[in-house]
This record gives sequence, structure tokens and C-alpha cells, in this order.
Amino acid sequence: MGIKSLVVVALAAGVVLTATGCDPSDTPKPLPTTAPAGQTTPATAQPTQPGQDTQPGGNSPGTTDAPTTGAPAGDPATPTPGGPEKCKTSQLILDKGYGGQIGGTWFLKFINKSSTPCVLEGFPGVSQTNGPQGDPVGEPADRDKGPQAPQVTPVTLTANGGAAKFEFISYPKQVNACDALRTNTLRVYPPDNTESLTLPWDNLICPSPQRMLLVRAITPA
Repeated sequence: MGIKSLVVVALAAGVVLTATGCDPSDTPKPLPTTAPAGQTTPATAQPTQPGQDTQPGGNSPGTTDAPTTGAPAGDPATPTPGGPEKCKTSQLILDKGYGGQIGGTWFLKFINKSSTPCVLEGFPGVSQTNGPQGDPVGEPADRDKGPQAPQVTPVTLTANGGAAKFEFISYPKQVNACDALRTNTLRVYPPDNTESLTLPWDNLICPSPQRMLLVRAITPA
């Protein structure tokens, strides 16, 4: 056998050995995949339990604050339940108190003549008339609710002599600029009453619509 024949035989034997060393059942395994630089593989979302919320930035269940409740603040202008009732006109005496025509200011008083304590609260109604049954002359007193005036608050009048006062103001200089009318009676309605009390009151007042009377809220005497 020549040299060329030996070379051919040797090559053929190598091909056979290589072919018999392979397992035809093996398949190429896929290469692992990697996310591109700068990206992460998304995580699987965990299911939220029914009835639970998640707080932003975390997976803890959300909580709802219970609503705060409280009793409404007591109104200081309302008499205490079970306490004295509001005063009726029939329980009261109107006293001229003190003051004077020169200053135009009087501090009038309500006095409890009954054997039962009672409460006054707010503004009396005040007007000038001629006689206890006469119609008002001029305009009735305006209510002074300014920041410097007394604030409305309940005042308890004790039985048999307890008192409360209120300020009544007129502006006597105004009568010089109007056709003033003379009156002889001051009519006063206690707060929350439709019956009045009167005092003798010899004074001048401007006719309507000019206003020259002012009244302030009741305060302790």
C-alpha cells in the first residue's frame, strides 16, 4: 500500500471516531439572558389582601384614623339645663339706678321681687313715650354690639332682691338740631318678654327717622 493510501485510511478512521463520540439526544442549552445595562428585571407584584390598602412607598396595610368626636362646646349664653328660668316681667321691678341727663347716660336696673331666682340675658327694648300706654315717640334705642360694649351673657338674679343693670344712652346735643318732642315716660321691655315696665321720664327726643338712643347688654349689678 502506498503512502497516499495510508493517509486516506487514517483520515477516514478519525472521522468515524469523532462521529461515534457525539450523543445525538443532547440539544444545545440556551444562553442565559441578561438585562441590558441600566435596567432591572421587574419583580412579581404580590397580591394585596382584600380589604387592605398599601401605603405609598411600602407594602404595609394602610390604616384609617378613627374620626374624632367630642361634645359641642357649651354656649355661655344659654341657661344651664335644670337651672333658673328666664325672668318674666311680672317678677321684676325697673329701677332708675344712677346717671344723669347731663352725661346722657343712665345705668338702669332690673330687680327680682319674686321668691324664685331667674336669668336675664341680652338687650332690653327701650323707647320714650307719653304715658304707660302711649305709642313710642321717636325711634327706639339701637343695640350697641360694638367691641367696647358689654358682651351678651346670662345674668342670674337671686330671689328677693337680686339685680342686674344695663346702660341706656341718649345724645342730648342732637335735640338742638331737630324739632325735638317732649316725653314723660320711659318704656322698657325685659329681654324675651312682651310686657313692659315704665318709669317717669321727662325728656326730649328727636322725631323719626333720626336716632338718638342706645342700649347695651345686661350685666351683673
